[in-house]
Amino acid sequence: MSGNAVTAAATARMPDAAAADFIHSLFKPAHILVAISGGSDSTGLLVALAERLKAFPTSNVALSAATIDHGLRAESADEARDVAALCASLGVPHVARRWEGEKPKNGIMAAARGARYELLTDIADKISANVVVTAHTLDDQRETLAMRAARLNEGEGIAGTGIADAMLFDRRVWIVRPFLACRRADIRAYLTERGMSWLDDPSNEDVRYERVRTRKRLAQNAAPPSVLDGGSTRTALSMEATAWLDRYVTVHAGVLCAVSRDALAADEAVLSYALPYLTAVFGGEPYGPGRERMRRILDFMGEGKPGRRTAGGVLFDLRRDGLYLMRENRDIRPLELASGADGIWDGRFRIVNRGPTAIRIEAAGAKGAAEFPESLPKGAVQRARAVLPLVIAGDGENAASVAIVPYLAPFDRFLTRFDLTFADRLSACFGRAPYARPPL
Repeated sequence: MSGNAVTAAATARMPDAAAADFIHSLFKPAHILVAISGGSDSTGLLVALAERLKAFPTSNVALSAATIDHGLRAESADEARDVAALCASLGVPHVARRWEGEKPKNGIMAAARGARYELLTDIADKISANVVVTAHTLDDQRETLAMRAARLNEGEGIAGTGIADAMLFDRRVWIVRPFLACRRADIRAYLTERGMSWLDDPSNEDVRYERVRTRKRLAQNAAPPSVLDGGSTRTALSMEATAWLDRYVTVHAGVLCAVSRDALAADEAVLSYALPYLTAVFGGEPYGPGRERMRRILDFMGEGKPGRRTAGGVLFDLRRDGLYLMRENRDIRPLELASGADGIWDGRFRIVNRGPTAIRIEAAGAKGAAEFPESLPKGAVQRARAVLPLVIAGDGENAASVAIVPYLAPFDRFLTRFDLTFADRLSACFGRAPYARPPL
């Protein structure tokens, strides 16, 4: 895929050209699943891909579409039927799924996003689609950068990161954004030229949502949409951090991270990239500590004096020979799993109950029994053993019929292509397989 087509570089792309570049970039054979809501962006994406494939019917690429009805508005079911009719007119197979169950009162947008990707991934599995595409645009990118800049000013977030051109969801399927360098106005002009209409979601005008407020504020700025470097700087930083990881970091039993003293003299940009991710992994959180909290940890390490600090649920134990990271032994909630069920315990381990009875997983405490090298500090080893998972069967005995796999919270659910190199190497440190390759 050309860099300009999907990474939102300096020059905006026209919808038909972006669609052509995306199709050309795919490994063949391929089966594309388009996520379509009926709005202008996703309608334009489906139409552009359908037209391009119709012009080149021997391209060895199949096209399908899916609509996720979140059930948040009374009109959503009718809108899904309208989208199905559009797909039928284009000769594109279409599947609709509804987000069932009780909706959360807080964080509804994030919950809806997760549910949408879950349902899209399930559909992709069933129809053997190897790539899902969504219609994020240059306008979306501009809004995202503005929101993240605002959070950065409040001491949170990561500088200069916008929407990634490609993202691996749940280690299962890659989500790609072919229109990330396209302006919404150009997409609508493209549809209007073809006499096609689209649906307008009223939630796009609801100022209760941060993105809507940001969009309205940006609309008052006459400057054209612009972004940074399409992630190239962050990708390069990921590669530098990977070399740092290879040279200085060792993971023991999935619960103790040993970082050599020499590592702490690395470029601050590398440390500011790698350490928050290591903190997130060992703390079982999808995100690392905010900028201010991480700044305090970096300053502590820079002083070089042995001692301990905490951030993100992780204990930073600085000794003469190096830095040791491990989960704090507090606020670790137990997890109960029925026979045959699986779940994530403490954000750090995926556990599958293969036995005939229910099990309970809790922090091992004094019962932790993993093997560690004799050269490691005894205090660090004792703390690390205490936060290992202990599995107890329903009858109170230790259970053996389980599968326990380390879970990398910042990567195993959502992994951007920016961070793939670093995530792959860290996955290997935990004895896990590499992440799936992008289909591009």
